[in-house]
Amino acid sequence: MIKNLMVVAMITLVSGCSTLTEGLFKQPQVSYKSIALGQVSMDRIELNPTFNITNENGYPIPVNSISYELSLNNEKMLNGETDKIGTLPANGNQDVSLSIALTQETLTSLQQLLFKNRKLDYQVKGNVNTIGLAIPFEKSATLYIPEVTIADMKVVNASFSQLDIVLSVDVDNQNDFNLPLDDLTYSVSSKGNDLFKGALTSQKISTGKSSLQLPLSIKPSDMFSNVFSMLTNPNLPLHFEISSPLFTKSYDQTINLSSLLK
Repeated sequence: MIKNLMVVAMITLVSGCSTLTEGLFKQPQVSYKSIALGQVSMDRIELNPTFNITNENGYPIPVNSISYELSLNNEKMLNGETDKIGTLPANGNQDVSLSIALTQETLTSLQQLLFKNRKLDYQVKGNVNTIGLAIPFEKSATLYIPEVTIADMKVVNASFSQLDIVLSVDVDNQNDFNLPLDDLTYSVSSKGNDLFKGALTSQKISTGKSSLQLPLSIKPSDMFSNVFSMLTNPNLPLHFEISSPLFTKSYDQTINLSSLLK
């Protein structure tokens, strides 16, 4: 008799918990919000997708972890997990940003794909793991390489000892987010001789069309022994190289020094 009562009580308890769960608990909803690029250098590119998790329950819910997987052009590149999430507020929502780092192991093939195809299809998917539930999320989109053109090369100061030049570079960013430009280098050479090297740091390429101004200085005296030899053969061929983790660009132009020094 006692045994039968215990069975009935257990069934009632389980049934009650099930009804409570179905009636009161609402599964959190995960939606994609945005993506951004974090650190970008020659040996590291960081993707930062952000998802919003909504909790419609009247009590907070702890998030144990988020597991994720990144695929590029339908090829799985890496996976990982983060437990630095915290607790979802009651009747509220919380943004969660992932930090997915592409390092030397994947970066070589990634840059080859970027420079070859000018774009990269990516997919981020995974699960938000909370109170025994695995809530799936997924986002697929395309990362575009900015289109770069040389708009103008202007000599702002000219003498036999030094030429000050500004190279204007037009950039068209088709992505819906800014691109960090932490490691852009540029140089100018003539007939195989290095004349100048420079760099830009802590820059950003905004969405749409924008312009970069690259200042540089060269010394004609490095190429000519004296003014007479320069005036005898005044044409100076210049080769410009611009390099960054996201794009490269080269440009050639010959300037006539005799017309500049008049």
